[in-house]
Amino acid sequence: MSGPLPRPDPLLRGRQRSVGMLYLIIAKSMIELLLLAGIASYVGWFTFHPLIHGVIDTASAEEVTGWAFNPETPLASVEVQLFLDGRFFASRVADQARPDLVSAGVTTRPDHGYRFPIPPAALTPGRHTAEVFVLQPALSGYRTLVPLSKTPMSFAVDQ
Repeated sequence: MSGPLPRPDPLLRGRQRSVGMLYLIIAKSMIELLLLAGIASYVGWFTFHPLIHGVIDTASAEEVTGWAFNPETPLASVEVQLFLDGRFFASRVADQARPDLVSAGVTTRPDHGYRFPIPPAALTPGRHTAEVFVLQPALSGYRTLVPLSKTPMSFAVDQ
């Protein structure tokens, strides 16, 4: 003989539903987070191209020289821009001969060098910085500036 079954507690059932809903909200948030991270990675990959290679070899009161190229398009020369003290100075194609790049195994073609001559009156005496950027096509149809180095190269101009 058994007695009547106990009636389920309506408050307990409500708590179970709340906990289940909380798990669903957390799962949805995690999926959204992963989706946003994927989109940001995709856009970042094409906007700030990690495959651009190059350096600033010299920076002085007379000139800034170096080399730059994109290994995905090794037959093409890239456009580079020079910024002195954070301000745009000049733009040109990195297409000067640099046979040392071929002998070092960096590239199969030597025409990836650049040289920016600096006129004598362009800079005041003191410390200055030089930064070189590669113009890279972006997904938006515009072009972005990809830095060749993480920090600007410093140099001094004597009086």
